[in-house]
Amino acid sequence: MQWIVMDITDMKPFEKDSFDLVIDKSTMDALCCADDSLLKIALMLKETIRVLRTNGHYFCISYGKPESRVHHFEQAFLSWELREFLLYDSTIESEEEKQEKSHYIYVCKVNDDANEISEL
Repeated sequence: MQWIVMDITDMKPFEKDSFDLVIDKSTMDALCCADDSLLKIALMLKETIRVLRTNGHYFCISYGKPESRVHHFEQAFLSWELREFLLYDSTIESEEEKQEKSHYIYVCKVNDDANEISEL
């Protein structure tokens, strides 16, 4: 594994279709707190789908509940299938506590037409 530091909104050193998997552990959460967060998240996702191969996957692990995250994955310039998963400690019994102490995993699988759609 290689660790590279760069701007997630501009991954030009990587060619289109370079990866099968991109893992985001709270990057979107951090960008949600930034100035121009909607623009920065859109740029990050556009770059992410550019560097992913067809049928590649983007895993976004986030504290953000679906009502605050899903709209980012459903932008018109993105073409992928979205699935959501709730990750929680199975010893938690209260539904309220489960909702507050959980992570959400958003899994996006790149569609065949993603490159054409993202370039519009």
